[in-house]
Amino acid sequence: RTSNYLGDLARLCGDLGGKILVLGSPIQRKILPGLTYEQATEYACQTLEPVLKVLEQTDTYLCLEPLGRKETDFWNTCQSVVDVINKLGSPHLKLHQDVKAMLDEPTPIPQLIHEFKDYTYHFHVNDGNLLGPGMGDTPYEPILRALRDSGYQGWLSLEVFDYTPGSEHIAKVSRDYLLDVWHHLTKARRVSEGP
Repeated sequence: RTSNYLGDLARLCGDLGGKILVLGSPIQRKILPGLTYEQATEYACQTLEPVLKVLEQTDTYLCLEPLGRKETDFWNTCQSVVDVINKLGSPHLKLHQDVKAMLDEPTPIPQLIHEFKDYTYHFHVNDGNLLGPGMGDTPYEPILRALRDSGYQGWLSLEVFDYTPGSEHIAKVSRDYLLDVWHHLTKARRVSEGP
């Protein structure tokens, strides 16, 4: 049923002119009691395999999102997702990176961006405090520099979980902060390259 549902979502995405679906769903992908991680991975691959043909037919991409250990016990690292992508071998199965989730990994975020640049197709910007960029302690200059230097060309999608300050306020502060960081990086690059 899950394979059929994901296939239907891919068809809908294609019909609407979209290209990207993100599979996060932390609660729905927890490892069932009694299963090992390896068994859960095998079940996940068996579920995703029938969807690959639909993704190819609709020219859509399913991006698998690693999430932090507080949210789920399955696919907590970029590497765990890339292992599944490599096992299934479809160009329509990609990695989705999320700043809040990557904060849970022992590897620094810029290093994760560079290490998995050939797999990443979508990117969530947010902060560990559940708000947007510029509203917490996560410095974005190294993140945006890594995205730029790694050649990332996709979307930066704002995903927050605490809407207390208001949606419009969060969107404006996040956008303004990211643009300010980007302009600073661009200016610093021009200065370092010289005339």
